[in-house]
Amino acid sequence: MRTALLFGLVVGFVIATPQSLYAQSNEQAVTTAKQEAQEWLALFDESNFQATWKEASAFFKSKISAEQWGTRIEQMRTRRPVLDSLRSRSLVAARYTSSLPKAPDGEYVVVQYKGTYADEEWAETVTLKKDPDGWRVAGYFVKPTSQ
Repeated sequence: MRTALLFGLVVGFVIATPQSLYAQSNEQAVTTAKQEAQEWLALFDESNFQATWKEASAFFKSKISAEQWGTRIEQMRTRRPVLDSLRSRSLVAARYTSSLPKAPDGEYVVVQYKGTYADEEWAETVTLKKDPDGWRVAGYFVKPTSQ
């Protein structure tokens, strides 16, 4: 009986340990990715779009050139001039995942913010992908919360 109990405890420990290490690893990934998102958003808020492209993930760069990215952001801000007047941004959620629609499998952290531009609230989503050199932005989406 004691042998069975000891065996059960050892097996339980071995099974539980990788899961807890995985959870700790994911928490660290989320913490690191959130910091990278903040640094990237600071460049974005300064309208330093070339730097945002340069600091983006290889996946991001494979989908859009630096020139196209700059043009797209300028067009977005022309259509929605309110997006030039950030008042505040607060973290809503951040989560780790290993898959996203229309993206290759890998390690991702999706960070969501509530941004206030002028008097309008917007939902911002920054998706980061783990590249060989660290966490890099793989996508940025913004939309009014009233939609």
